[in-house]
Amino acid sequence: MAPSLVSSSLTNGLTNGHTNGTVDYIDAKAAAPSLPTVPLKPASPDYRVLEQPIGTNRPLRIVCLGAGYSGLMMGIMFHEKLDDATTDLVMYERNSEMGGTWLENRYPGCQCDIPAHNYAFSFEPNPEWPNYYATSEQIHDYMKKTSAKYKTDQYMKFNHEIKSAVWDETEGKWTLKVQHGETIFEDKCDVFVNAGGVLNNWKYPNIKGIGDYQGKLLHSACWDPHYDFQGKRVAVIGIGSSGIQILPHLVPAAKHLTSFVRSEAWISPAPGINEPTENDPEVDEAYNFSPHELRQFKEDPNYLLKHRRDLISRRIANFRRSQADSEDQKKAQILFADSMRARLGDSEKGKMIAEMLTPKFPVGCRRQTPGPRFLEALVEPNVDVRWDDIQEFTEQGILTKSGEELQFDAVVCATGFDTSFQPRFPIIGRDGADLRKQWADVPEAYFGITVPKFPNYFVFIGPNYPISNGSLVLAIQAEAIYIYHCIKKLQTQFYRSLEVTEEATADYNEHVQSYLQRTVWVGGCRSWYKRGSVDGQVVAIYSGTSFHYTEALRYPRWEDYRMDLLPMAGNKRRNRFAYLGNGYTKRETRGGSVGDTQTLNLEDYWKLNVLPPIYD
Repeated sequence: MAPSLVSSSLTNGLTNGHTNGTVDYIDAKAAAPSLPTVPLKPASPDYRVLEQPIGTNRPLRIVCLGAGYSGLMMGIMFHEKLDDATTDLVMYERNSEMGGTWLENRYPGCQCDIPAHNYAFSFEPNPEWPNYYATSEQIHDYMKKTSAKYKTDQYMKFNHEIKSAVWDETEGKWTLKVQHGETIFEDKCDVFVNAGGVLNNWKYPNIKGIGDYQGKLLHSACWDPHYDFQGKRVAVIGIGSSGIQILPHLVPAAKHLTSFVRSEAWISPAPGINEPTENDPEVDEAYNFSPHELRQFKEDPNYLLKHRRDLISRRIANFRRSQADSEDQKKAQILFADSMRARLGDSEKGKMIAEMLTPKFPVGCRRQTPGPRFLEALVEPNVDVRWDDIQEFTEQGILTKSGEELQFDAVVCATGFDTSFQPRFPIIGRDGADLRKQWADVPEAYFGITVPKFPNYFVFIGPNYPISNGSLVLAIQAEAIYIYHCIKKLQTQFYRSLEVTEEATADYNEHVQSYLQRTVWVGGCRSWYKRGSVDGQVVAIYSGTSFHYTEALRYPRWEDYRMDLLPMAGNKRRNRFAYLGNGYTKRETRGGSVGDTQTLNLEDYWKLNVLPPIYD
């Protein structure tokens, strides 16, 4: 006789101990009365079954540093996929509002050189981008609107700066010191996420006498929007992305401008990483979308989706140029050199600047720098260009290496950030490991996310990350989902901590550095990709496209982690299978249907159990 199904009330075994409806299960005693009725004894005196269904969440607190693009993605992921009574998130942001680099960088001409429709989150398009490229203000506005839509503001605490983070091995938690105004308080969390990014600690150049200068000193990441450059004698130091954007905006106002450079730079023929094509939506000479295109973006999401997909697919061509000996690289060098010479013109000054600035290293060795009107501005009569000619600052200006003192009313330092990857505050892991010391010589991480000796610590845009490999935003999204998987592993399988092993990290970085030898990034240029050196190790770039990175992260390799179990109340020993609980799923426990596995075909069933391929 087949066992009968008996409807019986089942206590879910969660912390509240309440009964959640009824669930049908096999009552063995009713179905087979001949079975022994003696009380069941535990198989082991040191272990008992937890009376809760598989998938039960344990309470977990997450702290995220930063509310820029990465922090926003972390907030979205939490609100949409983790926000329940057992999980808590707080985001500490040192600034007075969210935005990160797009809040802090407000110099004239500041815009993203990635096409705007690829700089939005791939799941949150913005049909209102007015231009092919977006300004810092427009990106910041998009971020605020996105935050409001996904209700991430509720997790953010502004004007809060984390001053230290220390792993407590006894508690299995991070202890944080946080400053808010004049008050420093302590917070604890199970998971610490560093979403501060790498370009977040700007610095003035290390030039003798800079503190003695009496004129107006500005930095591209700490801009004074109220300063009037009209009729002023101005110096601009630096020829990176910000310097190239700033200079042409100052030339018309300045009485005289001197550009100090010490590195060659490939200036892109296009105003950004990807130039519009004839198949793209219509733009004017300033790359503004036409009114009818903007209207169609709003009215026809599929039209905008096609444009976004076309844009992202074209990013692969940029990456192919990164292969040092490729035909794409050779063609790029010819194209860029011809474009630079043509834009500088045939005057003696233009030829001199072309000779000075045209690199001998490959395109992309330094970050590709689009520069609308930059080269044209250099040949203006009120502009001088000086090569590696700063000896020191004086009270009135700059002393050149030839001994000439040049007087300036204002000096603009477009000299970038601390790109050492070392955190600006102490982060202390297991056995007293100090991340600042661990990353003092060569910063290494596992997929740019986790670090040996630092359990339950995740960093966005860490060492060797896809910052120049396609879509950075797509990589940030992929990492947020990866962190989600790690959090669920900790939360539902009762692991106390996850720590990537030194062996896995060493193997990973061996592959990365071996791969990078075939790329332009190891070329003979001074680059922040190599921490400002010419021949140092490439510490900023991933070994493949951002799409490759996304694919690599889809299935976490748990075998690369050391995982420590939580102690279980009432059990003398820890058991890795304790999470299996009382033999029921959460849906069964609350009396829900389990019929989803009954499908119309194999494909629908397969999709329930296996992630569908993206890039096959």
